[in-house]
Amino acid sequence: MVPTVNDVIEELFSWAPRQLAEEWDNVGLQVGYPFWPVKRALVALDVTPATLAHALEVRADIVISHHPLIFTPLTRLDLNEATARLLAGFLRHEISVVSMHTNLDSAQGGVSDCLAELLGVGHLEPLLPNPDYADSGLGRIGMLSEAMTMEKFLENLSDSLNRDWLPTAGVVHGRIQRVALCSGSGSSLFAEAVKKGAQAFVSAEIKHNVAREAEARGILVVDAGHFETESPIVHRVDEFLKGKAQEKGWELQTCIFEAEKSPLRLWTR
Repeated sequence: MVPTVNDVIEELFSWAPRQLAEEWDNVGLQVGYPFWPVKRALVALDVTPATLAHALEVRADIVISHHPLIFTPLTRLDLNEATARLLAGFLRHEISVVSMHTNLDSAQGGVSDCLAELLGVGHLEPLLPNPDYADSGLGRIGMLSEAMTMEKFLENLSDSLNRDWLPTAGVVHGRIQRVALCSGSGSSLFAEAVKKGAQAFVSAEIKHNVAREAEARGILVVDAGHFETESPIVHRVDEFLKGKAQEKGWELQTCIFEAEKSPLRLWTR
């Protein structure tokens, strides 16, 4: 049996329900036709010209991304604009695009859970629980299996994310064991991390006032990169789809855009 775009979307929403998405978000089908057949799926973090090129290279029928291609309603399809050109490219080649964004951030086993697993943080609970879905919500807080020094914690974080530089704020003089985290941009959850007794907070795009607050409170805050803290989810989505294909007898192959990289680069003089 060859699944349709709609079949794939339904299974993704069974894991990360649409209702978990933030009000401002746009999840689900971005481009394409719900009843196109899907024999090969490509999983990526972003929808870019490089993603489209790779989808064509591997002959994908669908791209499943974390970040949506369309965030706000389009007023026109002007091919001078980057988003319109991408939309036209996917439609021209009959490749659908489906995005699972903040619903996958909040879902059990979703984006922040992947980061927590990578960092060895267990006994997890949401930083900002969703009132309608048990054990779901934005961010996570939990415990390391063993308390460690700040230096050791940062070394492990650097190794886990394969990132040899980490902007930090705040100094923890004792050992760290209670850790809060939010994959992607999570400064808004810092107050919840403080309230729940976190000694360290790992996220990305940390705001200046949050860094100052961490400095004053003696809490370690780490800006570990938006791309780096979210990219582990692509492997989880790939595993999920492979499992569903086997369970349902789908003729579906999946692959990951392994060459995808953060758009940010470190320039040094």
